[in-house]
Amino acid sequence: MKNKKRFVALGVASLFAFQCMSVSAMNIGSWWTIPYDSDDEITDSEDYNTALASGDDFNLNIAQRKWDNVPVLEEKYGEFFWQNLTYEGTKESINTSILAGSPDCEIYLVDTGMGVPAQMNGLAVDLKTVLPEDDELFTDQTVLSYLDLGDGKACILYENSAQKQVEATYPLAFNVQMLEDNNLEDPRDLWERGEWTWDKFNEYCQVLTQDTDGDGQIDQYGYCGFEVETFEQLMMSNGANVAAGPTETLSSPAVGEALQQMYDMYNTYNVCYPYDFDGTPSDSMRNQYTQGNIGFFPMACWIAAGNNDYDYGDTQGTYLQWDTAYVRWPVGPSGNKDTNAGKNDTSGTFYIIAAGQKDPAAAYGLLHDFYNWFDGDTSMRDAKETLNWWYGSTSRKEELQNANFDVMADCGAHATFDNWQSLGIEYDFQSLIRGEVTPAQFQETYKQQVQDGLDAYFGN
Repeated sequence: MKNKKRFVALGVASLFAFQCMSVSAMNIGSWWTIPYDSDDEITDSEDYNTALASGDDFNLNIAQRKWDNVPVLEEKYGEFFWQNLTYEGTKESINTSILAGSPDCEIYLVDTGMGVPAQMNGLAVDLKTVLPEDDELFTDQTVLSYLDLGDGKACILYENSAQKQVEATYPLAFNVQMLEDNNLEDPRDLWERGEWTWDKFNEYCQVLTQDTDGDGQIDQYGYCGFEVETFEQLMMSNGANVAAGPTETLSSPAVGEALQQMYDMYNTYNVCYPYDFDGTPSDSMRNQYTQGNIGFFPMACWIAAGNNDYDYGDTQGTYLQWDTAYVRWPVGPSGNKDTNAGKNDTSGTFYIIAAGQKDPAAAYGLLHDFYNWFDGDTSMRDAKETLNWWYGSTSRKEELQNANFDVMADCGAHATFDNWQSLGIEYDFQSLIRGEVTPAQFQETYKQQVQDGLDAYFGN
C-alpha cells in the first residue's frame, strides 16, 4: 500500500480518500513528514543521507536499525503511515473526527495547545484505563513517558530520551572571555556552591555594563534577551508559575518578584542592551549576543545552531571568536536551587492516542515499538554520537560542549508545566521594560485574563 506521499500536506479534505485506501492500516497524523513507515525507503531519511555523506558509521547503523524496525512493526501491527495533515489540519481532525467518534488517525502528533484540551475533553485515551499497572509507561519509562497534568490521567505521550530532555531548554549563557577579562568568578562555580543568586547576577551585570572605548556611550551590556524567555526563566528561577493549574498564580508574590527583577534590570540597574521596540525583538534581542558585547543571554541550541556560532559541520569556516558557557539561571529570593524548574515542558513533540478507535492498546504499542528501535539498549539512543548537533552547536571545544550539554540536561531534568503562553493573551512586557507600568500594575492587568483563559482551557 503505497499511498501516503500522494496525500502529504493536503490536509483534512483528503482524509476520506486516504482512509478508504488505508482501511487496515494505522495512521499517525502530523504536520511534517517523518520517516520511517510503510511507504518509505531508507533513503527518505535525512539522518541516513547525512550519515552516508559524512561517512558516519555510527549514525548510519542507527538509521539502518530504524529502517529494519519497519517490517517488524508491520508484522505485529500491520502497515502504518505518517500523514502530513498540516498544523491546522491536525487540529481540525482532532476536534472534528475524534469528537464525532470516528477518528481519522489512530495517533496524533500534537503540541500542548492541542494535547491538553484533548485530554481535558476526553478526546485522548487515558492509557491508565487501557494498559496494565505494571506497563513500562508507568514504571521505568525507558521508551515513552507521559505529561502529568495533575488529574491522574496518562494521555499525552513523549519519547523519554536524552534529546527530549535537552530540547526546548533555555539555560543562561555567558561570554566566557568577557567575564574573565573583568575578573568575575565563573558562575558555574557559584551555582555549585549555592551562591548564584539574583543579587550576584545583578552585581555581575553592573560590572559588565561599560563604555569600553571611552566615548561616553555604553557599548557593552550585562544582559540582552527576548522578553518571553527573560520573564519565563526569571519566574521559574524564583519557584513561581502563572498558569500551572486551574487557578491563576500570576498575582502571586513570587511572580511579582520576577516581574520586579525584570523591571529593575532595565530601569533601576540599567544593565540591559537597549530593547528593540520598533523592530522584531524575537530576532534582534535573541541574536545581539553574536556581536560580542553582551555578558549574559538566554540560549537554546537552536539559536546557536541558527547563528552557526561555532561552525558545526565546518560549513562556513567562520565562528564566534569567544567561548559560550551555559549555567542554570540564578536563584531568586523565593526560589530554591534544588527545586527550581529549568524547563517549561509545554513545547516539543508529544502524541495522543485518539479516543473512539477499536484498539487503543495496539496504537500505543505501535508508537512505543516505533521509538524502541534500539530494543531497550538506551546507550545507543542516548549516545553522544547520536546527539552531535546538541553538542557541536554550542562550542568548538569538547570540554565546553560536554559541560553545556550537561546544563541543558539538568534544565530538562527539572521540568514544569506552565501554560501561561497558550491562553490567547498578549502580555505587554514592553511597557514593563519601558518603566511605564509597575509589576503590581502588570499583575492587576492580566490576572483576570489568565483566570478566564484557564477557565476556558479546563472547561470550567
